[in-house]
Order: sequence, then structure tokens, then C-alpha cells
Amino acid sequence: MVDPEQLAERYLNAVDAFAEALRAIPADRMDLRETPASWSPRDIAFHVADVDQLLGLRLRRILGDEHPDIAGINTHSNVEQFRRIRADRSLALDALAGSSALNAATVEVLQPAQLTRKGRHPHGHDVTAGDVAMFLSLHIEAHVKQLTRLS
Repeated sequence: MVDPEQLAERYLNAVDAFAEALRAIPADRMDLRETPASWSPRDIAFHVADVDQLLGLRLRRILGDEHPDIAGINTHSNVEQFRRIRADRSLALDALAGSSALNAATVEVLQPAQLTRKGRHPHGHDVTAGDVAMFLSLHIEAHVKQLTRLS
């Protein structure tokens, strides 16, 4: 069984590592993309903040509703929208700081019965609150590696 406090700690460590990796990228490289189809560090920053908010909503839906259909998003379309506004990375980091604080507070007090509550993912399979809580960390950790590679 997963320990909610350890999940929350891992998640907040991932958020800190992401912020550090993003801040390490020079301003003149924030819009650099390896290929026309790839994402820049700025794109990644807003994607991570966007998905973190979505995952928090999914977690709260699973905890509050009986086997809900949980929302999906078009991450590529959202990145395109964020790309058009060319907002500073600090806006993405501020959004991530707020959503991660709420999400971590939710995760660390999860009870065993809550971890097993289920919702229906847009791709047609069930996910548990524990799955979403774990994915909060995994998603950000993957993008820390990506930013480290780009820096």
C-alpha cells in the first residue's frame, strides 16, 4: 500500500526539481525547440502547470463523486494556446506552485479507502485516486529529465 505522506513528499520534491531545472535554462533558450514538432522549455513549463491543475481536478472528482468520468485535455492544443501568449516562465511556476500546494495537501491526508476510489479515464479505463496521486510525481519527474536534457 502506498503511503500518502511519502507520495506528497515525492511530488513536492519533483515540483522543486522542476522549478530548479526550469530556472537553470537561460532566457534566450526558453523558446528553443529541437525540432519543429517538439516543445520548448517554455512550452514544457506551461504544459506541466496545466496538467498539474488537471490532475488535481481529477483527484478531487474521484474523491468527491461516485466513479466519475474524469476530464481529458488536448495537451498539444493547450501548448499551442500558451505558446501564443508567450508568457514568462514565472507565470507557469506560480501556477504550478499553487496547484501543487493544494494537490499535496490533498494527497498527504488520503485514507486507505480513498486511495482505491475509482474514476473513468477518457481513454476508457479505470484509474484510482492512488494512481492519480502517483502520476502527479511521475509526470513532473519525466519533464525534469526532459528539461535537464535541454539545458
